[in-house]
Amino acid sequence: MANTKLIRSKIKSVGNLQKIIKALEIVSTIKLQKLKAKTISFKAFMLEFLRVLESLKDHINIFDFDKQSWNAEGKNLIIVVTSDKWLCGGINTKLLKHISQKYQDAKDNVDIIAIGKKWLEFFVRDHRNVVASLPLKDEFDESDLLMIDAYIRQAIEKKMYAKIKIYFNFFKNTVVQIPLRFKLYPLDQNSFQAFLKDLDIPEGTTLSFKQGADLVIEPDLERFKKNLIQELLEMIVYHAALHNKTGEHAARMLAMKNAKDNCGDIIGSLQLLYNKTRQSKITNEISEIVSAKIAIEQN
Repeated sequence: MANTKLIRSKIKSVGNLQKIIKALEIVSTIKLQKLKAKTISFKAFMLEFLRVLESLKDHINIFDFDKQSWNAEGKNLIIVVTSDKWLCGGINTKLLKHISQKYQDAKDNVDIIAIGKKWLEFFVRDHRNVVASLPLKDEFDESDLLMIDAYIRQAIEKKMYAKIKIYFNFFKNTVVQIPLRFKLYPLDQNSFQAFLKDLDIPEGTTLSFKQGADLVIEPDLERFKKNLIQELLEMIVYHAALHNKTGEHAARMLAMKNAKDNCGDIIGSLQLLYNKTRQSKITNEISEIVSAKIAIEQN
């Protein structure tokens, strides 16, 4: 027979755990709402950037790059955005599984930049060539990614890699986070259109430049094009980090909600067991009293 004192102790422990989990759920919910506002603002900013690209399309082709000096057989650079903390379900698992399978036989030919602490140890343990890593706090902005932006800029200028790709979890909604990949270099129109589709910007969106405005490009067309492309790549990296962080908080919020509900189920089961045990003890005590009374009367 179970001990009622031990069962009460377990109920109290699970109840305390439930309170802690509920607090984590509330914190994740608050952080999620803040980051969702940022993702909406980023989409509005991207529409403004498209307006600039639309006004320059007759002067600059951002998808044109120097193919003659491009080494298609060179090394690849992948930027992997993962969470900085655990307790967020399996948001990283699918993404890392894909990367491990895709680059399993190409460890020496792939450099990795890890954004987020949790999978840095995984890459080091798997003997991957990690060239840089960056922890990302919950409250961050573009300035926190300057190191990554500088490395990408230098890599493109020196033509260090054949391809540069970024992997991240796209925040579609609170329940769904989709593992995605975007090719930063060489930049092509198909990848860019896929990026716009992820932002729910319809393909072929036309945003005309203000009528009657004079177009002046300074200091010169080539340098402006280079800076424009760099700005675009920096925005995409920020977009990836922002969506991954938003998805991290959404996944953690759902994980904590499920854990809280499971605690409630366990408490319910323990309470039922406690009531049965207590009732059984009461029944036994009554039986012993009745038996003793009958024995006394017989004597």
